[in-house]
Amino acid sequence: MALFGGIARAPLAVMLMVAEMTGNLSLLAPAMIAVSISYGMVGQNSIYKSQVPTRADSPAHRLQFSFPLLSTLAVRQAMSPLQVRLAPSQAIAEAVSLLGQAYGAPVVDEQGILRGVLDLEDIEHLSLQEREGQTVGDLMRRDVHTIHIDDTLDDALEQLTSDRLHWAPVIEMERLSLEPTPVGMLSVADIVNLYRTTATKDVRRMQGMVDGTIMIETAVEPTMPLANRLLRDAKVPADCLIVSIQREGVQLFPRGRTLIKPGDTLTVLMSPQGEAYWNNYLNKSTDQNQSDTSLQEETTLEKAL
Repeated sequence: MALFGGIARAPLAVMLMVAEMTGNLSLLAPAMIAVSISYGMVGQNSIYKSQVPTRADSPAHRLQFSFPLLSTLAVRQAMSPLQVRLAPSQAIAEAVSLLGQAYGAPVVDEQGILRGVLDLEDIEHLSLQEREGQTVGDLMRRDVHTIHIDDTLDDALEQLTSDRLHWAPVIEMERLSLEPTPVGMLSVADIVNLYRTTATKDVRRMQGMVDGTIMIETAVEPTMPLANRLLRDAKVPADCLIVSIQREGVQLFPRGRTLIKPGDTLTVLMSPQGEAYWNNYLNKSTDQNQSDTSLQEETTLEKAL
């Protein structure tokens, strides 16, 4: 244990492994002393020469530690709307006029299924004479690198940088045919813009405890529709769950009769798709909320009469 625990830089794992193999815990106490001494003597040397010091130094986890916020953002939040769709039969001159200043565009068939992509750089490499008689189908790339609309931005950025791409089409699989259907475009610039916008907001984001969820901390302002209302009357979106309230340094676990006050900090658990509903909900004005409440009271009164 002292020999391998020190040179492998894994003292705890080795002690537990030997204890399980021998079925005897009597060696743990002297092993702690022996392994601690060997661990200190070995220093930073290790038999694993390619092992990096920390996970942050690993290329596989570089994006997660450099941009932890990206893992809480979805592709659907950063992608640009699909302005141009090209057909394989279109002429190159027509494609150039449609692309304008765009990086490129997806090439789809009559059913809207993705068949390839055409970059503006691929066209610019050809002379005007070479472009004559050429169609989009002749120049398009069929080995398309696509990004799914529900992927997280850290995975999307890893794909773009690994493949050395400026952009990629965002797809959504059709339920019946399982064919890729382009719904938008995602570029590195789109990812950076959303990252900067989200980082400047007074909102704290983190990974949820369950895969596919995120947690957002939001400070309650007086103009928000849930301010000065009971939680059961706040009409929180269905995909959002308020799990805790921080009020004047005290952590509260909300119930239906809990009154939400301005200045409270809410911790909300939601799916990436539910974040759009949450933002739309917070942007509702107090006047509209009061109008809805008055309408509900009038309807209740009419029923009573």
